[in-house]
Amino acid sequence: MNRLKTWPIIAILVATPALAQQNAPEGSATGADIIVTAIPLKDAKALLQTCLAQRCPPDRDINASLVVAEAQFVDGDYKAARATLVQSVSRNKRHAQAYPVAVSGLLRANARVAAHLGDSQAYFSGALDVVSALKKGLPESDTRVLDGQLELGDAFAKTDRIDAAIDQYYRVARRARSLALPMVEGNALYRVALLNAAVSRLRGDEYFQAALQASDRLIGTTDPALAPFANAAKLLKAQLTIPRGNAAAADQLIEKFGELGRGRTAAVLLYAPKIEQPELSGREFGDGETITKLAVDDVDNQWVDIGFQITSAGTVGEAEVLRISPKANGHWIKPILVSIAGRRYAPLATDSPSAMRVERYTFTASWTTVTGSRLRVRSPIPRIEMVDLTRDTGL
Repeated sequence: MNRLKTWPIIAILVATPALAQQNAPEGSATGADIIVTAIPLKDAKALLQTCLAQRCPPDRDINASLVVAEAQFVDGDYKAARATLVQSVSRNKRHAQAYPVAVSGLLRANARVAAHLGDSQAYFSGALDVVSALKKGLPESDTRVLDGQLELGDAFAKTDRIDAAIDQYYRVARRARSLALPMVEGNALYRVALLNAAVSRLRGDEYFQAALQASDRLIGTTDPALAPFANAAKLLKAQLTIPRGNAAAADQLIEKFGELGRGRTAAVLLYAPKIEQPELSGREFGDGETITKLAVDDVDNQWVDIGFQITSAGTVGEAEVLRISPKANGHWIKPILVSIAGRRYAPLATDSPSAMRVERYTFTASWTTVTGSRLRVRSPIPRIEMVDLTRDTGL
């Protein structure tokens, strides 16, 4: 039987709303993605080796390491990128007190690449290390420390510890309110709503109601500084009521919320259809859901770069595969193209050209340990990681 199963895109589960991004504080730790590095890999490696030979300061070592790792990641060599980052971590982690931002950025990059390799434990440990590094060199009231704690909440969510994630977000929100940091507070409270909304698609009514309540909490705020998050919550609440595949309802979102995107530095995504993946086998797991055997046996070196244009009207031009890993099989890629084609963004300014985006998708599965042994195997539940390669924010 050829059923459909929805696989989450982990990387955007708890992303900062674009409605609030242009007002994000300087040095915000959240929301960074990978960019395409202009320096050829061989030149980047040479610069790193020169830096190391000259015993350059830790921040220069970290920057040079990140350039190499970016190039390796974009080139599809995730294991080499991880090795570059791990080596730099071993050299520089001890310098967190003197270089908290640089070291935390290195640890964050290492964790993100680990996630694309399916190493969920290393990803989660990395999120803990980011907070620890920031605390060593910055006061705990610094927004970058609180942003790191939000990322830790994201790590709880991405490793399926939902209640711990929500508790973490609320802790950060309370701390931010006591420090009069509304952008951090808004980010935390919006994450509560967004995470509950995401989980409700898989686990039902309890989380759906929690998403509505969290959205209403933001919508009802009278603090002008939280207005971007109140607007994002209004949009999220409307998205929750759209029946699956209802294109007409998606277009209604543009009519109702399109103006929210005016003047923003980032395209505001109003609606994105779920990525529906066809089941290809009869293998059973856990609660009886069918699991694709191909997903279990073949998740190494599976990535694709997809490019598309966002028109001035907020629709998506034809999405196309720009690059694909040599081992990639096509069964998980077509549904992504279909989903991207169905997106609706807030209309751009009338005099703005269409915006081009390139997104990297990685098909992976977490490593897990067989009960009663130390044998590591891939989880039979696949997932898709995504990063935006067009954002000018670094690894």
